[in-house]
Amino acid sequence: MLRDSEKFNQDIKPNSAFLNELKEKLPEFFTKNGNFDLDKFRDELKEKNINELSEGYQLNFIGKDYARRQAGEMPTSVIVPDEEQNNGEGKNSKNLFFTGDNLEVLRHLQSAYANKVDVIYIDPPYNTGNGDFVYPDTFEYTDDQLENMFGLDDDQLTRLKSIQGNSSHSAWLTFMYPRLVLAKKVLNEYGLIFVSIDDNEQANVKLLLDEIFGESNFVAEIIVKRKSGPNNVGNIPAIHDYLLVYAKEQEKIENYIGLPLSKKGYSNPDNDPRGLWTTMPLSANHEGPYFEIINPLNGKSYFPSKGRYWVFNEDEVKKRIKDGRIIFGKNGESAPVQKVFLKDRLASGKKRKIGTIFENIGLNNIATQELMNLFDGNKFFDTPKPTLLIKYLLKILNNKENIIFVNCNNKLNTFG
Repeated sequence: MLRDSEKFNQDIKPNSAFLNELKEKLPEFFTKNGNFDLDKFRDELKEKNINELSEGYQLNFIGKDYARRQAGEMPTSVIVPDEEQNNGEGKNSKNLFFTGDNLEVLRHLQSAYANKVDVIYIDPPYNTGNGDFVYPDTFEYTDDQLENMFGLDDDQLTRLKSIQGNSSHSAWLTFMYPRLVLAKKVLNEYGLIFVSIDDNEQANVKLLLDEIFGESNFVAEIIVKRKSGPNNVGNIPAIHDYLLVYAKEQEKIENYIGLPLSKKGYSNPDNDPRGLWTTMPLSANHEGPYFEIINPLNGKSYFPSKGRYWVFNEDEVKKRIKDGRIIFGKNGESAPVQKVFLKDRLASGKKRKIGTIFENIGLNNIATQELMNLFDGNKFFDTPKPTLLIKYLLKILNNKENIIFVNCNNKLNTFG
């Protein structure tokens, strides 16, 4: 068995010493695979970069035009029903289950489900560099066709074809781009897309989603805890994933996302005939009325604290004090607050807001155990997502009639 030094010497190249020195001095010009990014280095050497004046802020990558073309292509396959499944366990199912390339599936869905889907959840390959992703396209066009399609010269064609079978950022983005474009097209005006990702492509997929859905339709970036504790990989091992959330039309989803209201926090200590109630502040930090409120029980005077304003005008405040919807604490001696009734909030469709950290609903070990229970102890995926996570996402939308598209690892596509 060769010693480490002998193994190293077997792979040494004439420029290895120079590249190692360069990597030490200029690490920002090396890809995660250790390759020197000559184009990035050339751009830094330019005295003037006129492209930025015409192109502006945007995400560019090798294969982008090819990905845009893929997003506009029609399906070339035929959907074949699985008769055994349709007459077996799936006989009475209201769901559709596709097995195959998810890009082709999305193309098939464009005609029947355009602008109809409520929720999309995508768990794409994470591109960690550990063999979990290589660009799968075989470029079915000839070199001449590719050059004519995109106006490429020979060098540019070589760069485009370099992503084939590759796991570079450009290859991954070329893979993701058409899938996200087609996913957007099937979402309805209230539709939401959830995309799971880790540190390796989080920054890139955020820019990609901004470009396709628009920065104004960014809803949230949720931290999903996937491990109970760190392992020994890396200086600061990650124990979380990201869940990026975008809307088809942000302005349409106000009061659409959130958990159903519960009775927790509501009570009726004074036996108010209007039912269970809780208190809420009477002031807010946005512009509004500013005046003196007098407690009719003891004559004490109150103003909003610095930088805050009352949420109601003076006439409305007087009306609400009179009918008991503004009180001065439960003992009548405190600053004024609103008395809010549960039945009124339920009638208004209000929901409990969720936070951007999911603690115990995305753990991989729970998902792994679920799979092993289903498949006689076999583990088919390294980082599966638990059903609890998907159920929670559907719960915060609170619509039992949702049409949902779920994609996992570029292999299975479920729709129903």
